[in-house]
Amino acid sequence: MIIDYNFFGLEQGCVWDTPVCTDLLDELQMNEGVYDEAFIELDTSIEPHTNKPTKWTLTTIMDAKFTSDLDAGSISAEGFDITKLMLYRSVYGTGDWDAIGEFKYDEEFNLYDFVDRYVQNGSTYQYAIVPVANEVIGDKLISDSIDVSYEGIFLTDKKENKRLEYDISLGEISYNTSSNTSQPLNSPYPIVTFGNSNYRSSSLTVLPLSKETVSLSGSSIDKLAEQINRQDWMEFLNNSRAKVLRMDSGVLMLVVTKNARVTHKEGETLRDLASISFDYVEIGKINYDMLIKNDLISRAFLTHMTYDDEGDIISVDN
Repeated sequence: MIIDYNFFGLEQGCVWDTPVCTDLLDELQMNEGVYDEAFIELDTSIEPHTNKPTKWTLTTIMDAKFTSDLDAGSISAEGFDITKLMLYRSVYGTGDWDAIGEFKYDEEFNLYDFVDRYVQNGSTYQYAIVPVANEVIGDKLISDSIDVSYEGIFLTDKKENKRLEYDISLGEISYNTSSNTSQPLNSPYPIVTFGNSNYRSSSLTVLPLSKETVSLSGSSIDKLAEQINRQDWMEFLNNSRAKVLRMDSGVLMLVVTKNARVTHKEGETLRDLASISFDYVEIGKINYDMLIKNDLISRAFLTHMTYDDEGDIISVDN
């Protein structure tokens, strides 16, 4: 018997004339029936149909799939509790999944907020969360497809995401390979052998302006703010950390930067502005192993959310 449940939002859906309050119930008991799935959702605006749900959302409470066992679709995990969550990403339609994040599971929080900055402009991705208990890996909870669109050129590491905005100059890009030429004594032609090297290198120039100078709309230059901003850029470029270079043209590269240099503008009125140039070298593909090796895995921000009776978020506690 179901008490105080309004089927499909119909006005006359309760079993009893006086509904029983269900605000604080934390247990569901199902008897004398044949069930293949039990789905409970906070959102009360569902459409009037009996199609089975295909995914979890932020307002899903439970989706128990009965698969000839007593676990209802949960991870049995040989008695172990969930210890961490793995985050995977796939280019939509390929079916190939790459790990991009790993987070320790904390039962005190119900929302993990993660920003993926290592994405290619114009691509479409899907993400998946996978619970891990000891060595037991759970099923993927797959997201909707997400289209990536941004403008500009960015240089990003684990802690900073800098945009190159003004007076950008893209240097000549070299596609570097290694080879060796030898001249046999008994042949008129040389023998050329090639190694496995295949990487890109180039240089970039940008005029980084401070927020203070930009806010002046060209009327003047904040000299101190410009000096502080340049110093911040130089420390970023010289921090010996790997970075991801991404452009709205679709370029996505794992690089290191070197040979950073400052060139001040000429003229009395512009001498407090300076361009920054640097070289970069591609050091590998952007995959989980390389992100781990170069300490580029960002952490998730954990929050706690609660909901009202309609399933809307009413509080977020950091």
